[in-house]
Amino acid sequence: MISDRVSDHAVLRFMQRVLGVDVEAVRSHIAVETQDAILTGARSLKRDQIRYVFDGGTVVTVTLTPKQMRKQREGHHG
Repeated sequence: MISDRVSDHAVLRFMQRVLGVDVEAVRSHIAVETQDAILTGARSLKRDQIRYVFDGGTVVTVTLTPKQMRKQREGHHG
């Protein structure tokens, strides 16, 4: 797939520099949302249909809950 030739770093920089996304504001938002869960040693947190996954006290990925994913797909199809 041709999109495999575009690194996550390149996508992030495009969002930041071309689209004007404030990456540090996003990082701060995630940190605030997850700080209590991380401090208590949680492995993940589900909040507002978003699932944050932690490894060693670091947020390593963010996904939508299955319900939110279905809702989003349905919205795209009709």
